[in-house]
Amino acid sequence: MVVLLVGSCALPFVMLAGDGFESVSDSGEGVAVIRIDAPIVGVGDGYGDYITPESFYDTLDQAQQDDSVKAIVLRVDSPGGTVAASQEIARYVKQCTKPVVVSSGDVNASGAYMISSQADEIWALPGTAVGSIGVIAQIPNASELLDKVGIEFTVITAGKNKDTGSPYRPLTNEERALIQGEVDEAYGQFIDIVAEGRKLKRSEVASLATGWTWSGERAKELGLVDKIGTYEDALDAAADAGGIKGDYEIITYEDEFGELFRTLMGLTRVLARLEGASPSIPDTSVRGRLPR
Repeated sequence: MVVLLVGSCALPFVMLAGDGFESVSDSGEGVAVIRIDAPIVGVGDGYGDYITPESFYDTLDQAQQDDSVKAIVLRVDSPGGTVAASQEIARYVKQCTKPVVVSSGDVNASGAYMISSQADEIWALPGTAVGSIGVIAQIPNASELLDKVGIEFTVITAGKNKDTGSPYRPLTNEERALIQGEVDEAYGQFIDIVAEGRKLKRSEVASLATGWTWSGERAKELGLVDKIGTYEDALDAAADAGGIKGDYEIITYEDEFGELFRTLMGLTRVLARLEGASPSIPDTSVRGRLPR
C-alpha cells in the first residue's frame, strides 16, 4: 500500500507576540476559533497530535450551529498531511456558510494550505512558511538490509499489483509508473482546489506548484495570501466580516481540561504502551469563551 502525502519539510521562522484583551461584548456575539495545528490524517480518536476530518467537522458544525458565532477563524500551523483527509477538510471549509478567515502561524503548507485556500481570507506573518503545493509518495526499500541479515519474506498475492510499495523489494518500472500516475493525479487535484478557492487561473497556480514554501510576504505578492498581520488582526477581520460592531467574544470548543488534560492523556498513552494496555478516554468536549 502506498500513502500519498501533501506534506511539507518547511522550517519555520519563530516570532513572538504579546496578547491583548478587551471587555466582553454586551451583545454576546463572537468569533469561533478552530485550530489546525498538527499533521492532518484520515482517522483517529481525536486525542492524538493530529487533525482528522471527523474531529474538524464536529468542531466546525458546533460553530455553524451556534447563533452567537458570526465568523470563524482557522488558526493554522501545520505542515500538511494525507491527500484525502486534507481534501475532505477543505470541502467542509468551502461549504461553511459563515465567513472564514485563516490566521497562519509558523507553517501553513501543503495539505494545510489546501484547506486554507478555501477560506474567504488568508492572513500570514512575514516569516510564515506558506505554500508547498505538491504531492509526495515515500516508499522504503529494506531489501539490501534484509539480505545482509539473512531475512527473507515470502509474499503470496492475488492481483499482480497487490504488494506494490512493499519494503521488502525494489519497485519495478511498471510499479513506479503506476505510483507516479497516482501522484500526478493528486497533484492536479491539489492545483484545481487551490485555483478555485483562491480565484486564480489554473496556470498561475501550476507555476507556483513546485513544492516550495515562500515567506508570508512573498506569498502575498504571489496571491497565495491576502493580508500580512497577526492572529489579533485576523480576529478583527473575521469580526468585521461577520458584521460585529464593537467588542466581541472569542469562542472555542475544546477539551474540558484544556492543554493540561491533553498532556496527561499523552503521558497515560505512553505508560499504557509500556504496560501493554490501552486507556479509555472520555468525551469531555465543552464550549469556552474569552473576552476580546
